[in-house]
Amino acid sequence: MLKHLYIQNFILIDEINLDFESGFSAFTGETGAGKSILIDAISTLSLTRASSTLIAKGKDRAIIEATFDLHSDPHACKAMEESGFDVNDETTFTREIHANGKSVARIDHRVVTSSLMKDILLNQIDIHGQRDTAYLLNTGRHIHLLDEYLKDDDLLNNVKDAYMTYDALRKEKQKAEQETYNENDAEFFMYQIKEIEDAKLKIGEDEELEKNEKQYKLIKDSLDKLNSIFTLYDDHLSSDLYDFNKQISSLKTDASLEAIQTTVNDSYYAIDDAMQQLHSYLDGMDMSEEDINTMEERLFEIQRLKRKYGRTIQDILDKKEELQNQVDSITHRQEYLDALNAKIQKAYDVYHLHACKLSAFRKKESHRLDEEIQSHLNDLMLPNARFVTSFTDSEPSLYGDDHVEFLISMNQGEDPKPLAKTASGGELSRLMLGLKIIFTHLQGISTVIFDEIDTGVSGPVASSIGKKMKLLSKSTQVFSVTHLAQVASCADQNYFVSKTDTDGATHSSVKRLNKKETIEQLALIASGEVTKASLKAASELYQRNQQ
Repeated sequence: MLKHLYIQNFILIDEINLDFESGFSAFTGETGAGKSILIDAISTLSLTRASSTLIAKGKDRAIIEATFDLHSDPHACKAMEESGFDVNDETTFTREIHANGKSVARIDHRVVTSSLMKDILLNQIDIHGQRDTAYLLNTGRHIHLLDEYLKDDDLLNNVKDAYMTYDALRKEKQKAEQETYNENDAEFFMYQIKEIEDAKLKIGEDEELEKNEKQYKLIKDSLDKLNSIFTLYDDHLSSDLYDFNKQISSLKTDASLEAIQTTVNDSYYAIDDAMQQLHSYLDGMDMSEEDINTMEERLFEIQRLKRKYGRTIQDILDKKEELQNQVDSITHRQEYLDALNAKIQKAYDVYHLHACKLSAFRKKESHRLDEEIQSHLNDLMLPNARFVTSFTDSEPSLYGDDHVEFLISMNQGEDPKPLAKTASGGELSRLMLGLKIIFTHLQGISTVIFDEIDTGVSGPVASSIGKKMKLLSKSTQVFSVTHLAQVASCADQNYFVSKTDTDGATHSSVKRLNKKETIEQLALIASGEVTKASLKAASELYQRNQQ
């Protein structure tokens, strides 16, 4: 969600600071005041092509800076974290455009590549004009939009898993058919297979050997000290401690001496027991020179095979299987291909089964999408419009065997046509608005901006557009540049864009309106003047559309 926007020296704007809230915000003002300049600035921030012509006359640079809350955008959060950024309550994106044509992109005041900034903002802003060319007109996105609406994740994941297995086998066959190994290749592969087999590798043995080697080195490093300890104890301390304990024990006991005798006796046996444990510890690691050499030679051999065939013993064994397949493909080529074809057919049968289930579900349930969109189109005064989800067969893919395309007919008796090839500008705008009520949230888009899509409409149609924008704003932040009181009266927040001419230059400014100012502006754009009658009508319109 866009929370704050700062613009400096951008076309007609000297400097503005705007705070935004969730819900529906409308921007009104006279023609040429600079309403669309705000949209141009936001579009430039999200890294459309920029040039020095966007810089205000007489200035050396323009700045667009916006603060977003990215928490509801998993894609943005992941991209931020992968690039070393913390995802806080607010993230600031800045773009500077310089007079020499160069521009600089920053995230939280750190210079970044333009591609990273564009990727992070991918789902943050959707700017919609009368000839929208975004994701809804992209036929390749229709199948994904349908799946997102139907929530068929389990069926889709089954298809994806089955297709990946099937496709991997197909690629293996293509590779086998393209390879031109000869008998010399087979002989070399067999030598490598024998080298691995002769090693008689076992999973985990390298880890065990390395552990033993580490323990041996630890004992070896401490061996001299341990021998000194044993010599000191055996030659001196052992007998002296024995005699010391014996002398203490021979004292005539009374109540005060008995505790001392017990302590000394326990201490003597504790020390003697500890020395026995130390001997056992050393005896447990007692390795002959031959054992040590064998262990080190085995480790050396395993490391040599790792350098040659893989990082782990499992990798080496997998390489052996791969080499065996290559030998089979040379020495038993036709048998190998026949076996591979059988695997491919089996994998395809599994894929096809899942793809058919997914396709049947899509075709059965797609009417829910058609009917919901149809309802929105009726509300938008497009009673003759007919929305259809069309299915045709496609080549097997991660998404099944369906090619999905959204078709629309705007007039009675007219065959449905692709979205991009139908409807006038005004009709298409209303159509797209109806679609976005459903798809914007599914796409994860945080802010939708409508730039004068209500041009050329009035009366009930204008009211229906405003109400639909209000509905969309329940799940997504909505901005609308509008000339219509019916649309602006539905907004949660209203902004007025004005211009002034000073010293031969035009300057735009933006002001957030309070309720009284909003009603006055509604009266002005509805009737062209502010009178008691127009204010009353504007107030009634505002109250009605705010309910």
